[in-house]
Amino acid sequence: MVNRFEVLSRQEHIKSIKLAEYSTPYPETPEDEERKILEEPCDFRNAFIRDRDRIVHSESFRRLQGKTQVYISELSPIIRNRLTHTMEVWQISVSIARMLRANIHLTEAIAFGHDLGHTPFGHAGENALDNIMIESGLDGFSHNEQSVRVVSLLESKPNIFPAPGQEINPESKSVGLNLTYATREGLFKHTDRFKEDCKNKKIYKEYDGAVDGLIEAQIVNISDEIAQRTHDLHDVWMTGAIAREDIALIFSESPKFFGDESFGIEKSGISSIVGNLIYDVVEASLKNLNDSFDGDPRKKRFITYSESGTVFSKQLEKLIKKAAILGDEVNQMNSRGRHIIHSLYDISLKDPYCLPNFIKDRLKHDLQKKLNDPKGYEKISVKHNRDKRVICDYIASLTDKEAIDIFRSTLI
Repeated sequence: MVNRFEVLSRQEHIKSIKLAEYSTPYPETPEDEERKILEEPCDFRNAFIRDRDRIVHSESFRRLQGKTQVYISELSPIIRNRLTHTMEVWQISVSIARMLRANIHLTEAIAFGHDLGHTPFGHAGENALDNIMIESGLDGFSHNEQSVRVVSLLESKPNIFPAPGQEINPESKSVGLNLTYATREGLFKHTDRFKEDCKNKKIYKEYDGAVDGLIEAQIVNISDEIAQRTHDLHDVWMTGAIAREDIALIFSESPKFFGDESFGIEKSGISSIVGNLIYDVVEASLKNLNDSFDGDPRKKRFITYSESGTVFSKQLEKLIKKAAILGDEVNQMNSRGRHIIHSLYDISLKDPYCLPNFIKDRLKHDLQKKLNDPKGYEKISVKHNRDKRVICDYIASLTDKEAIDIFRSTLI
């Protein structure tokens, strides 16, 4: 008897009648391909290829090259930034998706877009904006929510060609890149925080926090973890923040994930760990799918590590946290990043004249009117919650260098 979820070759997936569409045992529903505005289909790209391409061509995607992963990239040209991290997540995700016969194109779209909402200065910047928003009386900030906000509101696609009977009201709220539901849900659910967000924040009710994301979103979630654990490990090794003895201890406890006993944290060593974790996830996930998949890919968490893979992943996380996140150098960078973000927010709140024009145009009409009054300067401050969120959007979009440069300009 042929196992329904056995690993197949790439060639066996391809349907001859459609360009590079993959047959999958857990297909999406018609609702998953729905957009806010129904569009005419494309002759040579399916819905998820179009999502992927819109993300890759967006300004927010390009900005990722100037945002911190763990270390500010100005320390070294080979230190990873948020864009190189995204590319590594994409590669791992596609490898897993291909072996599990998931939808490659949806996986790519979610992988490329999963960090679009990230702030300057890494997770320190994210935590700073989260605290600021809570203190301002809003719902806080998290990068997965912001990624959805970016593609649904903040980015724009200049040419949306609606299907017959569909009209775009120029006065209506922006639909951003007008991505499919499945891609937007995947961006939202690529971290485990989404269940709490759905419970507490009405705006995300449409993504149903009671269920997990599609298989493809689950794949990106675990690929993000693999990339963080392994490539962050390489970065802390390159900066001298970790000792070989620390690696040797983990090696002695989880040798199967290292391969060669002469392991070092050179490129080949990291490659071995990544490959072994990918196969661990594939084997564990195939077992989960064969044991309990009943046609509903959102029913439970199917994409997981094995028990030993879970232990190893946590060992890596603990080591990286000790070596980098709790290290003096990273703490100093994080402290500087938090200070800059708090300062930029306070300045923007108290003196919105300093904001760029495209941000002023998003503020409430009465505030816009005062800011654009040709009669002269009127001392005003931002008080409305919606306008505070606009300022948060602006700060979150900045690269590290932009944030630093703007901060320095305020000191002159």
